[in-house]
Amino acid sequence: MFNTKAFILLLIISFTSLSVTATELEDGFKAFANGDYQRAMQIWLPLAEKDNADAQYNIGILYMKGLGVSENKRTAFNWYKRAAKLGNTDAMYNLGIMYNKGKVMIRSPKDAIKWWTKAAELNNPHAQFNLGVQYAYGRIVRKDTDKAIRLWLSAAQQGHADARAALHQVYKDGLFGIPADQQKARQWK
Repeated sequence: MFNTKAFILLLIISFTSLSVTATELEDGFKAFANGDYQRAMQIWLPLAEKDNADAQYNIGILYMKGLGVSENKRTAFNWYKRAAKLGNTDAMYNLGIMYNKGKVMIRSPKDAIKWWTKAAELNNPHAQFNLGVQYAYGRIVRKDTDKAIRLWLSAAQQGHADARAALHQVYKDGLFGIPADQQKARQWK
């Protein structure tokens, strides 16, 4: 039998928990913005251990840059991986960067593409731009300039400056077999 009071109590607890997490994340961001990286770590670590993807990603940043902790790219990689598995697209993007550059692990362009593709499908503009570059020049994947343009368009529409610049150049100079179109070029300048 459905217990209305128990259900309402569960909803209140759930929303309160979400609110506390959001507030704690914000407190961590404030500490980070004020340069108190150790405090940010203290706030984010318990959240990260409870599978909060944003907190996991943020801890990855701290370790990647050595902010408030000793720089440790392996630990950053591990936090990014945890966050990426929970759907954090910035963590996916950073994993792609690390795999592409061979930081921490053996360079794996295939894994870079895998993570950028996942992030791009979830509308991460940085991943869309990087993936677009790969398709435009056929460096890691088979060249597909139509796909490159679509990815850059999506990233540019989200305000990604490098994607806007790439589209400007494509239309200004008529690159990749696309006729020059000064009006479209100006649109992306």
